[in-house]
Amino acid sequence: MYVTITAQKMGGNYSKSSADFVGYLEKENQGLEQQEKEHFFNQYGEGILAEEVVREIDGNTAKLEKPEPRFYSITVNPSKYELKRLQDHSEDL
Repeated sequence: MYVTITAQKMGGNYSKSSADFVGYLEKENQGLEQQEKEHFFNQYGEGILAEEVVREIDGNTAKLEKPEPRFYSITVNPSKYELKRLQDHSEDL
C-alpha cells in the first residue's frame, strides 16, 4: 500500500485556506445521488458539511507560523491485490 502525506501548496506558497482543496474534493460528488456521495468525516462522526470542514481547519492555526502549512493531504493507494482482498473498499479502508 502506498501512502503519502503532503503539505498543500499553491505555487511556491502554502495555502492560507482549505476552501479550494475542499471544493476540489466536493467535485467528486457532483452528479451523484445522495446515497452514493462520499461525505467528510472526523473522529466523532460522518456527514460533515464542507463549510464546517473549512471553518474547522482554517480556524485551527493559532500556533502556526506564517511559512508553515495550514493543512495536509493524506493519500492512500492500495494495490490491485489489496483491493481484491477488501470486501467493501470504502468501509474497510
